[in-house]
Amino acid sequence: MQNDIENNNIGKASKIQRLPNNALLEELNVVRIEGRYFCFDKNMLKKRPDLLQYRDGARGLIIELSRYGHPGVLAYKVLQAAFRKVTLEGRPFPDTVSFTYRELARMMGRDIIGGSDTKDMFRAIRQLEDTKIEMLLYRNDAEESYQSVRFSMFAGTGFIAVGDELSPGKIQHAVITLHPFVMNSMRKQHYAIFNWDRVSALEPLTAALYKRLYMHLSNLYQEKYDKDNLKFEKDYADLCAEWLGGLKAQTYRSLILQQLGPHFDTLKESGIIRSYSLDRKADGAWKVVLKPGAGFFKDYEVFYLGSKARVLQFQQATEQKAIQLPYEAAKHFYVKLHGKLDNADGIISAKDAELARKLIERYGEDALRDLIDFAITEAPKTRFVMRSFQAVESYLPQWQATRDHREESRKQSNDISKKQAEDRLRTEYDEVTRLEIFKHLEDMSTTQRDALRAAAEAEMHTKQPNLDVMFQGLTLQLTERRLIRDQLKLPSFDAWLESLK
Repeated sequence: MQNDIENNNIGKASKIQRLPNNALLEELNVVRIEGRYFCFDKNMLKKRPDLLQYRDGARGLIIELSRYGHPGVLAYKVLQAAFRKVTLEGRPFPDTVSFTYRELARMMGRDIIGGSDTKDMFRAIRQLEDTKIEMLLYRNDAEESYQSVRFSMFAGTGFIAVGDELSPGKIQHAVITLHPFVMNSMRKQHYAIFNWDRVSALEPLTAALYKRLYMHLSNLYQEKYDKDNLKFEKDYADLCAEWLGGLKAQTYRSLILQQLGPHFDTLKESGIIRSYSLDRKADGAWKVVLKPGAGFFKDYEVFYLGSKARVLQFQQATEQKAIQLPYEAAKHFYVKLHGKLDNADGIISAKDAELARKLIERYGEDALRDLIDFAITEAPKTRFVMRSFQAVESYLPQWQATRDHREESRKQSNDISKKQAEDRLRTEYDEVTRLEIFKHLEDMSTTQRDALRAAAEAEMHTKQPNLDVMFQGLTLQLTERRLIRDQLKLPSFDAWLESLK
């Protein structure tokens, strides 16, 4: 099984010396089994058996649950946060990472945590530690002849708490050790690289769907398909079972779209996919057909191909802008309208390409595709028969009116998200510096503390001689902290941010 993973194209492409700052590295075995391991349907969590067994050809998988229950949505977020922390630490990738509970909550998308939240996170971490996984590789058809490895996601966990040490509601810090099998594999560069900004912003089920889709599309794009023909097809029932935690497969098209449609729509809105469809197979079963969008190709260049792809992208930018993108946009129109190009040679007129170039220059590639889709959708409503790409231009005013509203809403949402992200970073920075100052205070001798107190009092009397007695204690404490900060030469917020890059 390990040799099989070593030959995975993602592992090959992951051997990059410089990673993007927003990268998420995840061990390949974990990516491959997480769809079986996690349950994303809260209604199914308590119904899952204590022992789950799967067989896929020569591969087998056994999952043995613990008294903490089946790992669900929260456990998925905790594991992603752990891999993100490992990624930030960088090579040689530590076995153990630690979090304040507030830091862990922030990485999981929670700004405020209470007692029930800490208990839930405690349980999720224990699920990841106590749930046992056995991966098997059968040598032949005989069940008794196989190789196996047994592990858990976390090899050990520790907690720092205040008050009653048995109460998870008062936990303040968590220390997590990932299993050596997982970390040794990562150190051999058997990992996939994902866009953390995308993964962390998605619901767990959508994130799991995105990661598996991204891996398969990347392999297909590298080995088999060109950009225009790239697509991925997957049996719907297998997708539910293998990728999405055993999600109950539905029978009817309407129920399937109700179940997975919102997740596909999210991926479409983010640009990861351009389109999706639910089609019948020859045996009558359903299959999902997904075509990649601009967001996928951007992630592919940055996270899959690495720095080399970014250089090529820069070198080819002028040519791409003048030729490739206009051609692809005009071609998209005719294929969308007729199901194929009007001619077998795939020729687009210079007039069409020039209009596409101007529209891309004015609105952008993604916006032009949106305009094309809008025009083709609106034309039948007025019984207008579209024949040429030039007809798209007549729908500009109507499209622009609705687009401005959508763009304004998106901008406001982005501004809010940007402000929240900056606030989270400032909170994290304050926590880092506070802990450094606290550690320094703990290490100081009584003589050193007395000297610090004297220096702080002297500064206070010089700068604020008439300070109200009500504020003297707080001001003294703040002055002491600042003096320690100056002594330790802690970085400013901007310098700290720069160090994270």
